[in-house]
Amino acid sequence: MENQVRFYGRGREFFGIWIVNLLLSIITLGVYSAWAKVRTKKYFYGNTDVAGDRFDYHAKPIQILKGRIIAMLCVTVWFISSNFFPVVSAILFIAFILLMPWLIRNNTRFDARVTSFRNVHFDFTGSLKEAYGVFLGWPALSYLLIFLCIFFAGAVGGSYPICGVILGFLTCVFGFILYAWVSAQVASYFINGYRYGDRAFSGTVDLKVYIKTYLLGGLLGAALTLIPLIIGGVLGGFSLLAQFSSPDQFADQGTSLGMVVGMLAGYACMVLIMLVVMGFVQARLRNYLFGQIKSDGELEYSFGSQMTAWGLVALMVTNFLLMVVTLGFARPWVMVRSANYVADVTVVNGDLEQLVVEGADMTTNSAVADEVANAFDLNIGIG
Repeated sequence: MENQVRFYGRGREFFGIWIVNLLLSIITLGVYSAWAKVRTKKYFYGNTDVAGDRFDYHAKPIQILKGRIIAMLCVTVWFISSNFFPVVSAILFIAFILLMPWLIRNNTRFDARVTSFRNVHFDFTGSLKEAYGVFLGWPALSYLLIFLCIFFAGAVGGSYPICGVILGFLTCVFGFILYAWVSAQVASYFINGYRYGDRAFSGTVDLKVYIKTYLLGGLLGAALTLIPLIIGGVLGGFSLLAQFSSPDQFADQGTSLGMVVGMLAGYACMVLIMLVVMGFVQARLRNYLFGQIKSDGELEYSFGSQMTAWGLVALMVTNFLLMVVTLGFARPWVMVRSANYVADVTVVNGDLEQLVVEGADMTTNSAVADEVANAFDLNIGIG
């Protein structure tokens, strides 16, 4: 049985919550932002429906406020040290790198534990040891191996240029495979760490899918890049013809105007190409990963995703234009449109009427890691 995820939020309705949150946060110098976050989360979770039941968000504003104060202090110390105390800044940077896996893991666990469905809480049980492996150990080892390969290729290339070129190419291929492998390890860590009550989620991530997806994304980007190059060549040819036909007029008007238009058009094309490639990779990987997730128990439940690259890119572009045209006041509609799109492309497979789950009391006393992770943009997941 396929259960479509549905989102019932409305932009106009959420705008009332958003504008009040914004005004009160400004008046209270940011203190109310913790309550604003809880109100926003409750609105979006409470309007997300699966098989007639909705989600809920249980974090307490005071938890988030304490976490935000500590996060703000961390950011302030980092800003001051980076501008006035370079040595201290370097030490803090190293400390931050060492704490990053702990922050990501605790942020994920906090978000899971304050989320419930049918009064049963989610949880994240990925170990700290695994977190240090996938977020620090394996990436660091990969960088070291790539550095050694580059160094070796450079040393050989000094005496044997052809061999150096071949080794450089093999290093790029090796680095590409390592990047795909680390990305697959991160996805596997998240997939196999989540729980819903006493039910664990699990899934196997195939490295070949990641390699194929990144390779196709790169080929797509290369192919799309040819389009603005061809257009630029044609326009350049017309520009040269115009210059030879009327050099005086062209010198006065055409050069500066043509350069500006060309630069803007080229920049817009490159941004659009990046969005298309990102949309292709993100949609393809999300669909694959959601198709791998299954729950344990007598009755098996799984997920499905039908996200498309064009749908995702269209959403991102239109959301961006809405924000620009309205000077940011369309953010409530942007958030609602995004939530609605994600819900529309997501399904839960299985008879949820027969789902029996035993819940446990989840302890979420501290939101420090969650807020610090948010402050340094460490929210990582499978979408």
